[in-house]
Amino acid sequence: MTQLLDTPSSSASVSELADHAELMCWRYTRLPLLQLARNLGRLEENDYTHDGVPEEDPLTETVEDVLTEIYRREKACRDGYPFEIRNDGHTLVAVQPEKCHKLLLYRYFLLATRLNMKTSRRHAQMDGADLFEEVAADIVRSYFGCRAEARVFGTASGIPSFEKRVNWLCKEMGLKYYFRNRDNARTVARDGKLDVVVWKKFADERDSMLIGFGQCKTGTSFRNNITELDTSVFCSKWLDTSPAVMPVRLFLVTEVVSNRWYTTASDAGLLFDRCRLIDYADDISEEVLSKVKAWTKAAAHVSTLPES
Repeated sequence: MTQLLDTPSSSASVSELADHAELMCWRYTRLPLLQLARNLGRLEENDYTHDGVPEEDPLTETVEDVLTEIYRREKACRDGYPFEIRNDGHTLVAVQPEKCHKLLLYRYFLLATRLNMKTSRRHAQMDGADLFEEVAADIVRSYFGCRAEARVFGTASGIPSFEKRVNWLCKEMGLKYYFRNRDNARTVARDGKLDVVVWKKFADERDSMLIGFGQCKTGTSFRNNITELDTSVFCSKWLDTSPAVMPVRLFLVTEVVSNRWYTTASDAGLLFDRCRLIDYADDISEEVLSKVKAWTKAAAHVSTLPES
């Protein structure tokens, strides 16, 4: 199994290289970017001074791209990026997560992206992928704003029966719909690719309201899944009556989407990548945060990363 801190391949994307820089900075507290260049095989040892500042030549093009990506992440995360760029742009320094819960969440998302979430998703007796559904529900509720409500529909909901889950969701949303299996055959769907639901209803409790159906993905191999959730198909297959206004499709990933943003979002719907998730992670419940802290601490420990 590839180790978390192993040097990325020469064909690694800027997003992967930036994640690697963040993990190295987390491990060692500070990371001179010229040291990163040397680790990546882009620079010889005698090309920089002992304090990490170049003698004459600027940073290599690869590391410049990483630095640009880090600056972009810092802006996109608003107040939730757990690293600082210091020393005139030549050193990345880790910020302790105790300063803000968003810093802890970012570290959780980073691990949930770069760990193998097929073989290393359970830590502290919790499934990190299921936990992401709980975090995502709080974040999309914050994004939808005043009076919005959200629920986990997927595995983390704890309701094993798909039929009961659909009926429970309709009741929670105040809709007079119910589950309907038009095939009159055994239901084989587990969640219909639907993980979180968010909505804003009116006091009149009538149909026609803003609803969001979201799919959540950890890891890095999400691009083959971005068109799986079709809100109109879900409603026509599993509800006796489709909503007057079809739900908006949401796609939430722990990875940072650095390139092909427009085409990815066009396929995925309303796209939340790691930075956008952090941007709206203002109101996370204490229960969810305590789970995130426990999972991240345990996952960091087995990954030889500092636990705080």
